[in-house]
Amino acid sequence: MKLTTTKYSSLLTCCLILLLGNAFAAEPTAWVINANGETLSRINLNSSTVDNDLVTLGSDVLSYPNQIIVHDTLAYVVCSGTDEIQVIDLNSLTTTGFISTGAASNPYWMAFLDGSTAYVTSFVNNSLIKLNMATGSIVGETLVGTSPEGVLIRDFKAYIAVTSFDPGTYIYGQGKVAVYDTDTDQKLYDINVGVNPQYLAVDPAGRIHVVCTGDYWSSFGMIYVIDPTVDLVVDSFSIGGSPGQIAIDPDGIGFLAAGGWDVDGYVYTYNSLTGELLHGPSNPLVVGFGCWMAVPYLDSSVFVGGMSNVVTPIDSAGNAGQQFSLGNGPVHLDFNYQPGDLTGDFVVDIADLVFMADWYFTGGSEPAYPKWRANLNGDFFYDISDLVYLVDFMFTGGSRPLVGPAWVD
Repeated sequence: MKLTTTKYSSLLTCCLILLLGNAFAAEPTAWVINANGETLSRINLNSSTVDNDLVTLGSDVLSYPNQIIVHDTLAYVVCSGTDEIQVIDLNSLTTTGFISTGAASNPYWMAFLDGSTAYVTSFVNNSLIKLNMATGSIVGETLVGTSPEGVLIRDFKAYIAVTSFDPGTYIYGQGKVAVYDTDTDQKLYDINVGVNPQYLAVDPAGRIHVVCTGDYWSSFGMIYVIDPTVDLVVDSFSIGGSPGQIAIDPDGIGFLAAGGWDVDGYVYTYNSLTGELLHGPSNPLVVGFGCWMAVPYLDSSVFVGGMSNVVTPIDSAGNAGQQFSLGNGPVHLDFNYQPGDLTGDFVVDIADLVFMADWYFTGGSEPAYPKWRANLNGDFFYDISDLVYLVDFMFTGGSRPLVGPAWVD
């Protein structure tokens, strides 16, 4: 659907003469899970204040929290040791429930398809589990390969990092990325990659980067790049070391959490569009020791942390921001991005409406990272219906913007 310039101008005029409509705001916050302490921490990114050990993670000890996903006012924590997804109300800081992934399933990583459906890998069961988040139940499970870890959803397909690790022999087989159709809930095929693929991320060109960590002693870090339009490897290049979590910032720089277990920890960086290694084993960015976390933020910084119990934002040159002291062993974090906040100021107001209209009708800038905040009605697409949704919310008492699917960055 296209509007003429006259109709577009009329729409803006009508909106603006109403002065102020509904709006909502939030303090920019990073929610951090501490693996060793098994607690939730909070960083207020405006005031730089930290609150530690706010919620106990897991329904029992040895919960081994592995990942957190924040959707509006709820957080979902993957607890590998206690075989569950913990649901936390971030307003009241209370646990509202646990979603079981099955006894001894060892859930590893999760990705949302939409507001009510998520997929989580089961490392022990060699499967991808489909969850109905509204009912808190398993609605499907599919074998995808031996010892799967990371999962990423893009274009109605799930891409699963299959490590092919044999727990009996401690040997890694052929690394693969399993491709799964979320419409039919069937595995389609495998894409062969390097040794021990663990994590995935999307670059600004829409390609999927697969971190192949290696076996830690004879084979070392590689990046494989998959074009999801044809599901083929279109590039691969050596990184070295044993990298883990990956973050690709809005400027296209890839950051890799690369361990370091003595005094220092390391982060490697590379150009995700060209494959040029910027900081590798010979010239890493030095951070707190035991770096196992790398998460991108909207301002092109990446938050890193690990065994040193601190989290630090860094940029691609290695410049560090304020260091935050967290709980015991911060392993992952997520931010409270607001659906409908296209300008990236953590406020949904008239400025976002004007920004969206400019984006659609005058070739204005794309929304702030992550782009999914522009999908206000949660239907997987960016179109005029999102603009109408925002107008309805602001001026006619319509529903608040929804958390759209996270498969589009």
